[in-house]
Amino acid sequence: MTRRRGCALVALIAVVGCGGKDATSPVAQCNTSRVSSYRAFTAPATDSPTKYDSLFAAAAGEFGVSSALLKSVAYVATRWQMVRGEEEFEGRPAAFGVMALRGDRLADGARRAHVSVDAAKYDAAANIRAAAALLADRGLDDFTDIALPEGRAAFAREVSAAQGLAAAPLTSLMAVDPCPTPNVDFTGAVWRPSPNFNTRTTGISMVIIHTCEGDYNGCWSWLVNTASAVSAHYVVNESGSEVSELVRETDRAWQIAAYYDCTLNQHFNCAMNGTQMNHMSIGIEHGGYASQDSFPTSQLQKSAQLVCDITKRQGIPRDSLHIVGHGQMQPANRTDPGPRWPWHRYIAMIRSYCGES
Repeated sequence: MTRRRGCALVALIAVVGCGGKDATSPVAQCNTSRVSSYRAFTAPATDSPTKYDSLFAAAAGEFGVSSALLKSVAYVATRWQMVRGEEEFEGRPAAFGVMALRGDRLADGARRAHVSVDAAKYDAAANIRAAAALLADRGLDDFTDIALPEGRAAFAREVSAAQGLAAAPLTSLMAVDPCPTPNVDFTGAVWRPSPNFNTRTTGISMVIIHTCEGDYNGCWSWLVNTASAVSAHYVVNESGSEVSELVRETDRAWQIAAYYDCTLNQHFNCAMNGTQMNHMSIGIEHGGYASQDSFPTSQLQKSAQLVCDITKRQGIPRDSLHIVGHGQMQPANRTDPGPRWPWHRYIAMIRSYCGES
């Protein structure tokens, strides 16, 4: 699958030494049994007031779940934004509402809360009630649609941290620390290898910016799944504290279903028209949604550092002709990273990190 081994968060109830590759998981695992000493946030996210607090409390009382749990799940899923998700990856339904419900779980939650699916998509109270009904019935471990055990464990740990807890209250999963990988392309990235790549046929000349239409852990978990048949080179989390590298930059990730059309890019480099864009680009996914109101500064900063590093190593100019959005180059069915991605500020950040004025 790849030329080298890597590691990822491994979900375990009893931690034992691991090695090789789990037959059920495409993620190469590390040969360590070190258990993460996970530390809670010093200031739990649930301490911050939101406009949905009364809805969290009402739904918690109605369905017998913790209000803090509901609030922390919403924080991890959407940063408390009412999103109208779009399809970013074929086969993964769009997510909706402050609780980011999608697919079968959206329909099941709506049924259990006795609301319509449309209400569960677009009405905050119905969306939160549907999520509360799901949590009451399924628990946190089965609330998310993340199939990969490593991703589910990471999601549970983030929900716990948002509550200021040291361990997830509704999961028995523990996590093994990611192993350092000294030869990742971006220093400090966590190597989570995806099987979904092949060989390039052209040089690298562009960086394409995406939003996951979901949270970070669900995003990288989907992109390392053989069944998804999609990937990206990198995924940046919402807080800017972690970057996953999934495909080596020298390889061709499966991130955009479009051929280059210079009319979508200020009539630049029309000689490349008709080139499948995966051959010529590096793709960066970001935890979040094209419909969200804003993007965290810390996420933008980490992404800008990553792009500065890529452009230095690959000789890519740092401008809006070479750093583009997924939706810009595939406008028929994609809009990410969305209308509120701060392009001028973002490219200025990239240049600043690279020492340009």
